Amino acid sequence: MEYRLGIDIGGTFIKYALADETYNIVERWKAKSIKFDSIHEFYDYICSNIKDLNSVKNIGISAPGLIDEDSNVKSYAAANVCIMKGSNVNHEIGKRTNKKVATINDAKAAGLCEFKMGNAKGSSSSAFLIIGTGTGGCLCDEKGVIYGKDGFAGEFHHLPFLNFETGKILRQGDYASMFALIEIFNNKAALEDQAVYGSEVCEKYLNGDKTAKEAVDEWINHISIQLLTITVFYNPEIICIGGGISEETWFIEAVREKFDNICKNYFGDAEFITTKIDKCNFNNDANILGAIINVNEMLT
Repeated sequence: MEYRLGIDIGGTFIKYALADETYNIVERWKAKSIKFDSIHEFYDYICSNIKDLNSVKNIGISAPGLIDEDSNVKSYAAANVCIMKGSNVNHEIGKRTNKKVATINDAKAAGLCEFKMGNAKGSSSSAFLIIGTGTGGCLCDEKGVIYGKDGFAGEFHHLPFLNFETGKILRQGDYASMFALIEIFNNKAALEDQAVYGSEVCEKYLNGDKTAKEAVDEWINHISIQLLTITVFYNPEIICIGGGISEETWFIEAVREKFDNICKNYFGDAEFITTKIDKCNFNNDANILGAIINVNEMLT
C-alpha cells in the first residue's frame, strides 16, 4: 500500500506520520529540531529521518512562518528553523526524496484539517485561532484556505492596534498567546510565585488562586477581543480555537462567555452576531493531517 507522509516542522521537534488514503495515521515518529548553519544540512537532516520512502506516494509539509502558495519561506520562525527563510521547501525536500511535495504554514494546515474533517466541516466561512507561544491563524471559505496576495491572510498574531499612550502600533497576538498569560501573571505575582509555563498559571487558576484568576481573566479578555476583530472583518460561521489549551473545557466555556459579553457591550445589541466559537477537534495531529490533505489536493 502507498501511504502519504506528513512532516510537521517545529521549533522543538520535527514530527513525521504515515497516513492511508482515508487519513488514518498508521505510524508516527519524531526527531529533535536542531539548529544548523547551512540550509543544506537542515534539509538533509529532515530527510534523513524519513523511514521507508518506497511506501510513500507524496509528502505534505507543515512549517512555521510565512509560506506562500509556491512553498517559498518568506519570514523567520523559531531559532532552530530560522535557516528556512529564503528557501523553497518543495524544491529542497523534493530533490532529496524524488517525491511530489506540497508545503503549507502550520496554522493554515491545522485550519485546513478542521475545515475538511473537524468542527468546521461543511461551513462556507470559518476561521481558526491557534494559541501557542504566539497566535497563529487561518481563514477558509467554501473552497478552503484563503492565502491572500502574499500568503499573509489569517496571520492573526499581527492584527494591529494602537497604544494611545505610547503611540506605538502593537500586535494583538502578543497579548493573547500562552507567553502573554505567563507575562500577565508574573507582572501581578510575588517574585517567589513566578511562573515558567502557562500550564502552571492555569493550574493555579483552577485551584482558586486570586492572582491567577486575575491574570487568566485579563488574558481571556485579550483573546476575546482578537476573536471580535476576526468577527468584524470576516464574520465567519465558526471560529475554532486550537492549541493545547483548547482541549480544556473550562477555557472554551470562559472564552465563549467573554466573547458574548464583549459583543453585547461593543454592538449594544449582539443578537445579529451568530458566529460560533468552538474548539479544534484535531489538535496534536492537525498540522500533519492538514499537510497531507494539502498535498493530496495540490497534486490531484
